[in-house]
This record gives sequence, structure tokens and C-alpha cells, in this order.
Amino acid sequence: MTGETTEAEGRFSLVVGGPFHALLHRLGLTGADLLPSRRAALVLALLAWLPLAVLVVSESLLNAGYSGWGFFTDGMAYTRYLLAISVMVMTERYADGRLKILVNHFREAQILTPEALPEFRRALAVADYRSSSARAELVILVIVLIWSGLTTQLVVDLSGASWEGRTMAGEAVLSWAGLTASLVSTPLFLFLALRWIWRLLVWSALLYRLSRLPLQLTPLHPDLAAGLGFLAIFPSIFSGFLFALSAVVASAMVRDIGLEQHSAQLVWFAVATWMVLSVGLIVGPLLVFVRPLYTAREAALIEYGRLASQHHLAFQRKWLGQAIHGEELLGSGDSSSVGDMNAIVEAVRQMRFVPLDLPALLPLLVASGVPMLAVVATQIPVGDMIKWLMSTIL
Repeated sequence: MTGETTEAEGRFSLVVGGPFHALLHRLGLTGADLLPSRRAALVLALLAWLPLAVLVVSESLLNAGYSGWGFFTDGMAYTRYLLAISVMVMTERYADGRLKILVNHFREAQILTPEALPEFRRALAVADYRSSSARAELVILVIVLIWSGLTTQLVVDLSGASWEGRTMAGEAVLSWAGLTASLVSTPLFLFLALRWIWRLLVWSALLYRLSRLPLQLTPLHPDLAAGLGFLAIFPSIFSGFLFALSAVVASAMVRDIGLEQHSAQLVWFAVATWMVLSVGLIVGPLLVFVRPLYTAREAALIEYGRLASQHHLAFQRKWLGQAIHGEELLGSGDSSSVGDMNAIVEAVRQMRFVPLDLPALLPLLVASGVPMLAVVATQIPVGDMIKWLMSTIL
């Protein structure tokens, strides 16, 4: 938790706080702003991968019955322990800064009524407390230790023999590297991943709570979201995490395709399903604003519709009267006011129910889709893909 100032000033952080962050700080892996440094990303990634490499080499040389050289060609090892861990840590600084921009904008743009400010500060304090909860991190740690042990055993059982171990007498026997992976490397990766998911849940709960506060929405706002369009930058905050997760999923798909042949339709369906579900997971929290935006749009259509009717009736009486009496019809500004009123009503009609647009989705689509190119490459020969791209461009 960032401290008592959260309650007083409404400041919070989803990154700073908690036992794991405190450990990084004690090890000198945070900056002056208390956010994890690039060195933290490098140290954690090497902590997960380097011991495995050393143990694989050592056991392969000392034990004639073990050959773990496949570790160095295992894409899962690189994406999970080097790429994913480093990306998840490095993007924390960016995420923290952008989240603070969003929170501050709620106050500075006067979206909240004065009466809602105390509840707003309390909501931030609760979110700050939850994001840095020692109990939550303990639960995550227990989950990852159990999950890591089960999945490592499963990989050995399915593959028969790998750098993680081999099957002997029907039982999975872990290698030195496999045991270290199940106790250290994989739990570290899973801990960081579940920690990000926990942050997403905390942020989702905060958005839900804010959506139930009395909001000063402006249906004529040019962002087409009644002033909430700034929330469209929220999904990009989790794009780094999504990229890391997609890279791991893609490498798992490639490994599975290498072990067992699958139809092209199934592979394409799996890629499309992952992209839809992963992007939906990130943007889903914005759906909590559907009700207030729908209510604001409905009320605005009624109010501005009534105003437009009154204006157009007055315009009709005046101009039809002038036409009947042969008065000059040109040179009046009344006709432009009709266009202005119509534009106002049309602007309300175009208002979105979700503060989200296509540009906001692009970072997520890229983060989710780029790693999947490795899976696509298993279905389309790289040479054919390059020829197709060249023919398309040229």
C-alpha cells in the first residue's frame, strides 16, 4: 500500500506495494520513484533461465542417461523465462504512469460531482490496499507452487523425455533443471502473471465502483463517450502483459503442433479464439460504463429532442409566416440555427455506450496477434508467406 496519503489525496498505485515489491526494493531493484527498474527485469529473467541452463549442461555432462540439450532449442523456455518475465516487469513503470493519468483525469475534468469526491478517495484507497495485499500475494504463491508442480509432471508424462525429466516405470522423474523449474522458474513466471491478472481484477472493481458514483457526463462531448473517452487508453496499459502472455501461449501451441499434428482449421480456430478472448479480457472492464452512458444518452435525446422540436416549431411559424406575407427570406441567421440544432441531436445519437474505439484496440490486437505469427508460420511456409507479402506490396 502506498500509504495514508492515498486516503487523504486520492492517490494510489497498482504497482507499488506488497511483499514482493518490498523484496525488490530491499534488493535495490527499484528506482527512486519506487517502481521496478530495468535491472529488476534483467535479474528476474536471468534468475529464472540461467540456473536451468547451468543445471542442464551439468547433468548432461555428468549423467550419461540424461540429455537435456533440447533446453536450448525449447522456445517455451525462452519465451516463458526470458521474454515474458522481463516484459511483465519492464511494463510496470508504463502501466503505473498511465493509470495515474486516468485517475487524475476523473478529478481534473470534473467528471465527478463534489459530493462524489469522498467516495472516490475511498474507492482509490480500497483499490490501493487490494493491489498490495500480502494475503492476495500469499494465495497467488500457493496457487503457482501447486500449479507448477502439476504442469511440470504433466509435461514429462506427455513427452516421455525432455530436459525437464523422463518417465521411468510409469512415473515422471524430474531432472535437476526440471526440479528447479518446478520450484523456482515456473512459479516466478506464474506469480508475475497472476499478479498482473490480480491487478486487472482490482482495476475492474475500481472502475465498477466509479461507474456507480454520480457522474457529470456531457453527451455532446466530442469524444462521443460523454467525456469518458479518455478511458480508451486503459487497455494499452495491459498490452505488455498481453504480449508476454500471448508469446507463452504461442510457444506452447508451436510445441504442441510439433508433438501432434493438427488440422489447419483447428489451428486457425485456436489462434482466433485466443485473440478474441484475450482482448475481450482486457477491454471487458469498460462495460461497467454501459449503464451510465446509456442513461445519459437517453436523457439527452429526450431533452435535446424537446428543445429541437420547440426550436423547429418556432422556426416554422416564423418562416412560413414570412413566406405568406412575401417578406425577405434571405439574410437571416435563423436557418443556420436549424443546422446547429440538428447537429446537436445527431451528436447525441452517435454517442457510444462503451468508452472504446478502434485505435484503442490496435495495441491489444498487435500484442495478442504478433506472437501468433509463429503459430501461423507452422501452417504457411515462410517462403510462401514472403512471396505473398512481396506480391501484395509490389
